[in-house]
Amino acid sequence: MHEPSSRRLSWGVIGGLWLVSLLLAGSDVLQQGGFAALFSAHNGQPATIILHSMWVPRQGMAIVGGATLGLCGWLMQRALRNPLAEPITLGMTSGATLAMGLASLWLPVLSGGTRMGFIIGGELTALLLVLLLSWRQRLSPLVMIQAGMMINLWCGALTMLIAIINDHFLLTVLMWGGGSLAQEDGHVLLVLLPWLALCLGLLLLLLRPLELLQLPETMVTSLGASPLRIRAAAVLLALVMSALIVNAVGVIGFIGLAAPHLARFGGARTSRQLLLHSALTGAGLLWFTDLCVSRVSLLNGQLLPVGMLTALTGGPLLILLARHIRQHALDTAPAARVVVHSASRWVPWAAALALLLSIMVSLFFGHGLAYWHWAHSAELAQLLPLRLPRLLAAISAGALLAGAGVLMQRVSGNPLASPEVLGIGGGAAMGVTVYILLFPTHGNVFLLLSSLCGALISLLLTIWNSRSSAFNPQRVLLNGVALNALCQAAVSIVMLNNLAASSVLLPLMTGSTYYISAPLAQVLFISTLILLALTPLLRRWLTLLPLGGVAGSLGVSLPRARFGVLVLAALMTGLATLLVGPVSFIGLLGPHLARKVGAKGVLTQLYTAALLSAWIMTFADWLARNALYPRQLPVGLMASLIGVPLLVWPLMRAKCPRGGE
Repeated sequence: MHEPSSRRLSWGVIGGLWLVSLLLAGSDVLQQGGFAALFSAHNGQPATIILHSMWVPRQGMAIVGGATLGLCGWLMQRALRNPLAEPITLGMTSGATLAMGLASLWLPVLSGGTRMGFIIGGELTALLLVLLLSWRQRLSPLVMIQAGMMINLWCGALTMLIAIINDHFLLTVLMWGGGSLAQEDGHVLLVLLPWLALCLGLLLLLLRPLELLQLPETMVTSLGASPLRIRAAAVLLALVMSALIVNAVGVIGFIGLAAPHLARFGGARTSRQLLLHSALTGAGLLWFTDLCVSRVSLLNGQLLPVGMLTALTGGPLLILLARHIRQHALDTAPAARVVVHSASRWVPWAAALALLLSIMVSLFFGHGLAYWHWAHSAELAQLLPLRLPRLLAAISAGALLAGAGVLMQRVSGNPLASPEVLGIGGGAAMGVTVYILLFPTHGNVFLLLSSLCGALISLLLTIWNSRSSAFNPQRVLLNGVALNALCQAAVSIVMLNNLAASSVLLPLMTGSTYYISAPLAQVLFISTLILLALTPLLRRWLTLLPLGGVAGSLGVSLPRARFGVLVLAALMTGLATLLVGPVSFIGLLGPHLARKVGAKGVLTQLYTAALLSAWIMTFADWLARNALYPRQLPVGLMASLIGVPLLVWPLMRAKCPRGGE
C-alpha cells in the first residue's frame, strides 16, 4: 500500500470516534444529574451514586480495555508477522471460555474469585499447549499460529457441544463470551491500571527489538539478537495484557484485529506511530460501541454483550477505510513456507482407502432402536434413502472446503486463510437468520435458498470492495474477515434475543447434514467432482501466486489470476455452505493436515486435502448420527473434535528447518 505523506486519515478516524463518544457520554451525564453531579462529591442521591460508582468506572474500563486490546493486536501481528493475528489467535480466550463454562455447569455455587481462578487456569492451559506444540520449532510464527488455531477449534467445539447438550449453558457462554463492561464500582479498574502500566513500560522497552522481527531471521541472528527470545517475550506480554482484560470484562473480539489495521490504513508506519494510533483507535472504538450498547436492550431487559457489537461498529469502518485506500496494497504476510519431511506417494492412496472404509461404515453400521448392528442387504434398501444423502453431503462439503482452503492459502500466502475469510460463511448465516425471523414455518428448501442468497451477497461485497487493489489477497482477507465478523455478530445477537430462533440456528451454524435432500445432494456431489476436475486448469497460477509480486515478472497477470482463483474458491465455499452450513474451518484443517503428512505440489496437496477432509467429514457425520442416538449432533463440531488431534502429532514431531522459520 502506498504510504501517504501524512497521518491525517488516522487522526481523523480517532478524532471522529472520540468526538462522537464524548457527545454520547455527555448526553448520559445530562440525563443522570448533569456535569455538576459528575464533578461533585456523593450527595446520597441515587443518580449521583450510579454516576460515580458505575457509569464513570464503565467509561474508564471501555477506554482502558480498548486501548489494551489495540496494543495487543499490533504486538501479535508484529511478533507473528501475520495481519490476521490477534490475542484470540493463540486460543487463550477460547480456553478461558471453556473453563468458565465448565465451572458454571459443574460448580455453579462457586464464588467470583474461585471462578476467576478457573478462568485463569483455562487461559494458562491453552497457552501452555500452544507453547508445547511450537517449542520444538523454536516458537516459529507459522507453527504458533497453527497451534493456536487447533486450540481455538478444539476448545470452541467442546464449548458449543456442551451448549447444545445443556441448553441453559448456551446463554451463559454467549453472554460471557460476548464481554460486558458493566462495573459495580471502580475497584476492578483501579486494580487493573498498575498492572497494565507495568506491561506498557515493558512494551516500550521491546520496541527496538521488535523492529528486528521485520528482518529475515538469519539477519537478526547475525546482528547478535535472538528472534526466539524476542518473539517469546512479545507474545507472552501480549497474552498477559489480553488475560488481564479478559479476566476483567470477558471476551471482547475484533478490536485487536481491527485497530492496528485502521491505524495502518490511516497512514501510521513506524512502530511508535502504530503503537499510539492502535491504542487510541481501539479505545475510541470500544468506548463508542459500549455507549451505543448501553442504549439498546434485549427484549427481556438484559443488556447486549459489548464484545458482540464491536464488529457491528468496527467492521463497516474497516471495510470503508480499506476501500478508501485505493492504491495497490503490498502483501504484508509472509508466504507460507511449506516444509515437508518426505515425499510420501502413498499418502493420497491411504487417504482414499480411509475414505472408502468410512463410507462402508457410514452406510452399513449404526445404532438402531436398541443396539448397534451391521445392516443386511434388505435393511440397506430402506436405510439408503436416509443415509446416502447425508453421506454425499459430508463427502462433498469436506472436499469443497479443503479445496477452497488450499486455493485461499495459495493465493494469499497466509496460513490463516480459509474459506470463511471471503465472508461467505457469515453471509450465509445472516441469510438464514433473516429468513427464520421473517418466515419461521417454511420448509428446508427455502432455508437453503436463503443461505445461498446471503453467501452470494457477501461474496459480491467482498469482491466489489477489493477491485480497486487488483484483488490484492490481503485486502480481500481483511474485507472478508470484517464482513464475516459483522454477520456473525448480528447472528449472535439474534440468538440471544430469540431463543426459538437460536434452537434452529445453532445446529445450522455448527454444521448439519440433516436438512439435505437426496436430489440436492446428488446435484452438488456431481458439481463437486466438476469443480475439482477444473482445478488443474489453474495449476500455473497456483504455483506462482505464493511468490507475490515475483509472479507478475514471470508473465502472470496478477489481477486476472487472483480473481480466477478467488471465484473458484468462492464457488466451492458457496456449494459447501448449501450442504452443511458455514463450517468453513474444515478448510483450515484439510490443507494443514495434507501438508503435514507430506503432500507435495499444488495438485497433490489439493486432492490429498480433499480426500482427508472428506474422510473426516464422513466419519464426523457418522459419529454425529450415532454418538447420542437418537439425538443428532452438528457434524461441524464433530469434524473439529476429530480433525484437530490428527494435526497434533505431526506438529509436535516436526523440527525447525535451518536458517529460517
